[in-house]
Amino acid sequence: TIDESGVVRKASLGSEWYNYSDKTWANALILEDMYVEYAEGEIIPESNIESYFVWIPRYKYKIFNEGNYEELTSVENKVQTIEVEFESKSVTSSNGSRVGEWMTHPAFTSFDVNGMWVGKFETGYKGASTTVIAQQNVVDTNKVMVKPNVYSWRGIQVANAHLNSYNYLRSMNSHMMKNTEWGAVAYLSHSVYGIQNNIRINNNESYITGYAATKEPTCGFTKTNEECNRYETTLPGTDGVYTMNYSNPESMVASTTGNYSGIYDMSGGSWEYVMGVMMDHSGNLVSGRNDQYHSNFIGTLTNPYDGMDKTKTSWTASDGGISIPEEKYYDKYIYSADNKRYNRRILGDSTGELGPFASVTYGAQTRYISSWYNNEGWFVSSTSPWFRRGGHFNCGIGSSVLAFFQDMGHKNDGNGFRIVLSF
Repeated sequence: TIDESGVVRKASLGSEWYNYSDKTWANALILEDMYVEYAEGEIIPESNIESYFVWIPRYKYKIFNEGNYEELTSVENKVQTIEVEFESKSVTSSNGSRVGEWMTHPAFTSFDVNGMWVGKFETGYKGASTTVIAQQNVVDTNKVMVKPNVYSWRGIQVANAHLNSYNYLRSMNSHMMKNTEWGAVAYLSHSVYGIQNNIRINNNESYITGYAATKEPTCGFTKTNEECNRYETTLPGTDGVYTMNYSNPESMVASTTGNYSGIYDMSGGSWEYVMGVMMDHSGNLVSGRNDQYHSNFIGTLTNPYDGMDKTKTSWTASDGGISIPEEKYYDKYIYSADNKRYNRRILGDSTGELGPFASVTYGAQTRYISSWYNNEGWFVSSTSPWFRRGGHFNCGIGSSVLAFFQDMGHKNDGNGFRIVLSF
């Protein structure tokens, strides 16, 4: 349990320690020293916590928009409460496809589980004492940590983010978060069991986990730190003028529940790569060449870049020497050169269902936005086949648990990743 001061205690399994009707989601920990035992109600010190995870129970939801948008038009205010009903995998899945029908969320059917444990924060880089040190394009599961007030692990290409996630806890089927899994958290947060509102942006320019802006931004990305979209640099665990750290109870507005039991960093912080990728025009899975611009594509396209190897069926030794993951570990999207073909969505992934979409200009920046909070809404395309989610610390109103964008899969100092356990 986590109290209103952020203090963590060992729960008593014989009494209520979560209640989704009260927006209190179940939390669990991975300890640094697993052999230390705690009594019920005893404080678990932050020094012995390696990672926090939050339980997302299996559910079905009532389809509210089929997401069949092929171009930009104009946005409307489509924000609404999403109807959700929890269920067990022992019942027959619902397979609705039209507005008003029920569909078991695909995040749960792909693994056939009763729920999933989602990293409570962006994945951090253990031992990093600066923003730059946490920018590491390496495979080293010993560096994985999921905690507040640490530097987010960024500057990592998709293949290595996948490998770190996949090898983290094989016994618990750890893996890099999929686009549909992100959608499952987003929709639950907009049900009666979640905050039912926009999640406050993490506007910490140092990419420190668990932070929240002191006030809601009122404009989108302009590349300028201005009154309507403030962001700033701090040290871990230190409040600024415009940003506050996780230990400050007022930061709970950045949680999916509005309290300490929810999930953080799903709006702002770093963009987060997810395992959602576009296939080539023939529906094949391919890998891209391994350099800083075009590294480690799977399920991409007939690529315009010189040197693209379109015949690979596995990642090379330099990528970790593993085969392309089983299909359950990533979401596949059909090919298009157009990043405005939102009808390629997968129902439940919180992309096309957020339409209609439009183009807007903030300062000199032209952005695509959705009909939910004017969040960023860019679908994958032939030049950028990978999804990233959540927004950036400087995207203002464009950042949200519902924001989505396209990218190339290469290492990017503004992109991180998140881990999920499904067992």
